[in-house]
Parts: sequence; C-alpha cells; structure tokens
Amino acid sequence: MRNNSDPTADLKNHGAVLEVGNQAKVYAARMRLQNALDQADALDAIREIAGNLIGSEEVAVFKVDKKRSELWLYWSFGIDPNQHVVLDLRCEPNLVPVLGGKPLFRSRQTKENLLSTDDPVSALIPILVDGTVAAVIVLFRLFPHKPGLEPVDLEICEVLSNSAGRAIEPYHVRPSARTKGHK
Repeated sequence: MRNNSDPTADLKNHGAVLEVGNQAKVYAARMRLQNALDQADALDAIREIAGNLIGSEEVAVFKVDKKRSELWLYWSFGIDPNQHVVLDLRCEPNLVPVLGGKPLFRSRQTKENLLSTDDPVSALIPILVDGTVAAVIVLFRLFPHKPGLEPVDLEICEVLSNSAGRAIEPYHVRPSARTKGHK
C-alpha cells in the first residue's frame, strides 16, 4: 500500500510537533524553578535545566558585588572553581549589559568568547530579584553535538533570568506567597 501523504503537510506537522516540544521544555524549566523546595534545590534546578534542556554541563552562578565592581563565584558545576573565583567588571566589558538585565549569547558564527577565559562561554544570563540583577549565570561549553544555542534555549534562559532568584535569595518571599492567607 502506497502512502499518498502531502510532503508540505508532513513538514507542517513536523514543525508543529517541534514547537510543542519546545514549549514543553520552556514549561518544564519554569515549573522546575517554581517548585524548588529550597536554595539547594533551586541551584540543582539550574544545573538540571542547563544540562537537560539547554545542553551544557558546565555552569556557574556569580553573585554581584556592586561596591567592588566584581562578581564572585557563588556556585558551580562541571568547572574548575579555582579558575573562576572572581570576574572583574573592568576586565569583562561584556558583563556591563548583562548587569543591566540583558542576557548575552555567543553567536554560532563566531568563536569569540564572552569572557576573558580559556573556557568557552556560551551565555551570560542575569538573575533578577525584584527587578535588580543579583547574580549572573554563566553557561560554558555546550555539548559537542550542539553547534550553538537554539531559539528555544534563549526562551529557557529568559525563564532562568526571571525565575532563578530563589537560588540567590533563599529567603526571598515570592509575591504569591505574600498574599496567600493574608488579607
């Protein structure tokens, strides 16, 4: 029996399936962060999202020290923490827009590194707490089979930016928690 399916319809269906899968990834990232039980679980959620959804098992979180114009290593996975203790803003111009709340991603077309390190950096993602950048997630090397970040990865990075605050401010009360049961 011969399949008389329309190739154009098959492509549309394939695109629709990919879009549903991509939106499921974004939803999974959001739910994982929102359901984190505590600070350690929120940090673990960042690691899981970076590894399972974005494709990087080398990730670090740096807390912002505005008084000293530095970012200090707060937590990491898969990197040598001794090589990435502090990031000095005077030596890292790419961090300036990130500290303004704008994520920065390495383009597929360039091998330019986002930071002055020997380790390739794929993304710099601000973590917002009450609208202020409290920390920066650094995604280092992507998996070898992944040539660069996809549009869905950028959406997941936006979720990290807006929902990973509990990893930095563990006692930060979420707006929804403030209003529950209090009139």
